[in-house]
Amino acid sequence: MAILRSSNPAFTRGAGFGAPTPGVDELERMYAGSDRLTVDDVVMHTLGLFAVLGIAAGFGWMLTGGGGSVALASGLGALALSFAIGFSRTVRPALIIVFAALEGLFVGGISRIYEIAYAGIVAQALLGTGIVFVTMLVAYRSGRLRATPRMRKIVIGTLMGVVGVGLLDLLLRATGVGHVPILNDASPLGILLSVGILVVAALQFILDFDFIESAVRAGAPKQEAWRASYGLLVGFVWVYLELLRLLGKLRQ
Repeated sequence: MAILRSSNPAFTRGAGFGAPTPGVDELERMYAGSDRLTVDDVVMHTLGLFAVLGIAAGFGWMLTGGGGSVALASGLGALALSFAIGFSRTVRPALIIVFAALEGLFVGGISRIYEIAYAGIVAQALLGTGIVFVTMLVAYRSGRLRATPRMRKIVIGTLMGVVGVGLLDLLLRATGVGHVPILNDASPLGILLSVGILVVAALQFILDFDFIESAVRAGAPKQEAWRASYGLLVGFVWVYLELLRLLGKLRQ
C-alpha cells in the first residue's frame, strides 16, 4: 500500500513527529464522498490564516512598547499549541486559527521591539521573507531542490534546536542571569550561525511544497488544506524571525 508521508514537522499526525499519515487507499475509504484537496484550497486557507496573523500582529505591535511581556506570553502560548496541533490525530481548524492569532501577537510584539531598535528593519525582513519564498518555490518547481529524508531530519533537528535554545535564552533573561551569546551577539560566529539557521528555515518551504503536492496527488480530503496552510504559516514566521535576528546583528 502506498504511504503518504508528511515531510514537514508541522504536518505530522498520530504517534508524533515523523509518523506516516494514512495510506492513499485508507484515506479513500475514510473520506469516501468527501471533496478532494486542491492547490486553490491551500491558497485560500493560507490567505485566511495570514489575515488572522496580520490583524493579531497589529494588536501585538500596538500593545508592545519597551517591554516584551505580550510577545513572550503569546509566543509561549503559540508554542504549546504547536505541539497540540502537531501531535493531533485529526485536523483541528479552531486550534490552528487560535495559533495564528497568538503567533500574530508574538510576531507583532517582536517586530515592534526590533523596529524601535533599528528603524526600517521590519520592512527589510518582510521583503526578504518574500524573496526567500519565491526563490524556494522556483527551485522546487524547477526540480533543483526536492524533499529528501536527510533534508527532513536536518530541518526538524534545527527547528527543535532553535526552539530549545530560544527557551533557554528566555529563561536566562527572565532570571537576570544573562543571555545565550552566540544566539544574539553580532560576532562573526553569531552571524554565521544565523545565516545557517536561515538557510535551513528556507528549506522548510521545500518540505511544505512536497507535502502539498503529494497530498493533492493522493486525493487527500479538502480539510487537509488546514494542515498545509498551518505548515506554510510556520515556515513564513520562522524565516521572518531569523531574518529579523540576522539583520539586527548586522546593524549592531
